[in-house]
Amino acid sequence: RATKPFLPASTFKIPHTLIALKEGVVTKESFLEWDGVERSIPSWNHHQTLASAFKNSCVWCYQSFARKIGLNVYDTYLKALHYGNEKTGSNVERFWLDGELRISAYEQIAFLKRLYREALPFEHAHMMVLKEIMVDETSSQFTLYAKTGFATSIEPCGWYVGYSESSKGVYFFAMNMKIDSNEALTLRKQITLEALQSKGILK
Repeated sequence: RATKPFLPASTFKIPHTLIALKEGVVTKESFLEWDGVERSIPSWNHHQTLASAFKNSCVWCYQSFARKIGLNVYDTYLKALHYGNEKTGSNVERFWLDGELRISAYEQIAFLKRLYREALPFEHAHMMVLKEIMVDETSSQFTLYAKTGFATSIEPCGWYVGYSESSKGVYFFAMNMKIDSNEALTLRKQITLEALQSKGILK
């Protein structure tokens, strides 16, 4: 399964954030004004910052970036980043949600390694902004940088991808699983953390 490509869903917010920053459609300090439309996720139904949009997986926020960036620009970036199958399709607002873009767990790892090493065609400052908002959990012993994702169409797939940083070193992970219900969404992170703990990577 680790070699099988799936829709990235909100894990695409990792490269998407870098693209949006570089294209100048958002900054770390941006105020993203809610349009007043009530959506199914309560945390989306208010104004956002870049950090909150990332944490809340706010689809409308990133769709607003996408409309300003355009498919041709994404096509160029996906090829330059060697991200998954590098395909967008015809819908600039949904190609990572239910379009043609696909990525495997191994490909997620390869991309995350380049991000960590800053071996991507983006400014250091932009990569530092991304890493800052990727912090999902911290303790006295480790920092966890990660992003969830949940593709609900075609083949329901839940993601939890990122890396841990501690005195033990840096360990990358990309977990995906079939999701049959919203109640199962917490398992994405839970199973990943249990795996890292069982290997002695996290305490």
